[in-house]
Amino acid sequence: MSDVERTDLNRLRDIIRGAQQQGDQYPVDPKARITVGSEGEIFTGVVPAGRPLSKVQHGTFAARVRGREVEDLRWAAKHMPRNTQFIDHRDARGWCYSFLSQLGRPYTMFAYFDGSSYQVKLVEPRLEGQVGAHAGHLYANGRLCLSQAGGSGQPTLEEAYSKSVLWATGMDVVLAGYPFPFSTNNEFEYGL
Repeated sequence: MSDVERTDLNRLRDIIRGAQQQGDQYPVDPKARITVGSEGEIFTGVVPAGRPLSKVQHGTFAARVRGREVEDLRWAAKHMPRNTQFIDHRDARGWCYSFLSQLGRPYTMFAYFDGSSYQVKLVEPRLEGQVGAHAGHLYANGRLCLSQAGGSGQPTLEEAYSKSVLWATGMDVVLAGYPFPFSTNNEFEYGL
């Protein structure tokens, strides 16, 4: 039996933990990789040729969500408004923050992870239902439409927060009676 056909649990542990400590989810070095065969075999190192194999993502298991959240908390402390509060409630878990738009209107928003992307809801002012979802990129439930991608969220807290700030100034323009200025799908409203 060759080395790659035997599952050495210590080696397996060292490889996966080493990759996790380095933040390397898909090591380039073949000696630092783990692969799985079509019948559930686990291989470490150089894999046998001619067999159907699946590469293993070397990131952490259940700790991933907690790790993401810890990283988000650190990022939020440095980059979001000083008034930002992390809300940890069974019905709401995320960041509540207030700021003034570029035109001076106060906004309060709530950013959260929905399991696949970061969403932002408008808390204040209450505008849901006052402007159309397309015209204001605001759904009737108060959630901002931040992208064309599924769920209309953003992949990171940073992108959700920054886009919500941009959205607020765009909403100021809409409230002043003009089309939303930051989306190409609103261009026809300019009569161009």
